Amino acid sequence: MLDAGEAWFLLADGRRARLLVERVRGAALEERADWTVEIGPEDLYDPQDRPPRSYDSVGAGRHAMDGGRSLHEAEEEKFLARIAARIDEAAKHDQLEHLFVAAPPRALGILRDRLGKPAQARLRASAAKDLLDEDVQKLRKRLTDLMR
Repeated sequence: MLDAGEAWFLLADGRRARLLVERVRGAALEERADWTVEIGPEDLYDPQDRPPRSYDSVGAGRHAMDGGRSLHEAEEEKFLARIAARIDEAAKHDQLEHLFVAAPPRALGILRDRLGKPAQARLRASAAKDLLDEDVQKLRKRLTDLMR
């Protein structure tokens, strides 16, 4: 079991995120409204940012050199990087003691990669599950299991 300190539970997917806070062990989960965010215009694809183009080796055709990533994936990565940066800032300012993350596998991997050292040091557990739409009562049990 964890020692004293505020525990943050970040629930995210590639388009939305929400944060639940447990101030002391066993207390009710509080949802932080300022952390309930959705993908915004700053994360969306800008037509000016299209990938470079190249000529085919045979013929007159041209194609994008995008490394196989879709625009949707690029938008999600940008959004998740923004969420990770917010967590990093909170960790740098000692606003959290323990961090738990639940996200679908792809989003979880991106979040883990983007978290800085202060936030990674506070990461206690993660779950490759989409729990974003669950109500607080069901989340309480799932998150208690995750804390063990």
